[in-house]
Amino acid sequence: MKNIQNKVDVIILSLVKDDKSFLKTKKCIDSYIDTADDLIGNIYVVESNSNFDNSYGNKKVEIIKPGCEFNYNKFFNIALKKCKSKYIMGPNNDLVIQPNCIQTLIDEFEKNPNISSLSPIDRKWHRHTKMYLPNDHKVYYGYDVSLHMFGCAFCCKREVFEKIGLLDERFYFFYQDNDYVMCLERNNLLHGVHTGARLSHNTGGTDEIAPERCKYTPKNMNDQGDILHAKWKNEPFKSGGYKKYKEYNI
Repeated sequence: MKNIQNKVDVIILSLVKDDKSFLKTKKCIDSYIDTADDLIGNIYVVESNSNFDNSYGNKKVEIIKPGCEFNYNKFFNIALKKCKSKYIMGPNNDLVIQPNCIQTLIDEFEKNPNISSLSPIDRKWHRHTKMYLPNDHKVYYGYDVSLHMFGCAFCCKREVFEKIGLLDERFYFFYQDNDYVMCLERNNLLHGVHTGARLSHNTGGTDEIAPERCKYTPKNMNDQGDILHAKWKNEPFKSGGYKKYKEYNI
């Protein structure tokens, strides 16, 4: 499939239950359009509410209603199959993209063709996780979740998925970011965090989408963690998601 050069298709996972949640997703969409309209190809909103019948008032937005229980990676994959642009970004609906964020990411990809995937930075989140990075407009390479991989938002070349395949749908909420970076690392695809590409993450938006099995409980996290462990336990990773899983193991 031919790439739409230097364009970004955006994937957003959403659940509209009321005016407040509608406005949260709309604010996210608007921040993409307001800061990078000329760089945006399509915006695919994967809506968990099958009865949703509103519109976001922009012809670039396509609403997809899978009509099944929320699954983070499955819903992402549904939209991914529609993407045609050279780059893909997403997937949380509780993000506000800051000016020049998208342009900074695209410029870095174009300048350095060895990079396959980048995370933007949210200063508030990185302070919360005690992952301090300089304010220096540089890329820091690696695969550590919460430092290099910002699970609520990443941007990558669409060709990444030609190499790693679709996201593993066994990870319906927890450890999907760990699994993603380990797929990158296994395939020698370079990932990093760009300190000059900024957004704001209003935590809790995607958690509101999730059913009971996706709530932050030891059982739920360990159920998903056991899948991660079984999948990757024999891989010789030096960093990345697997190390982070072992830190989280409850």
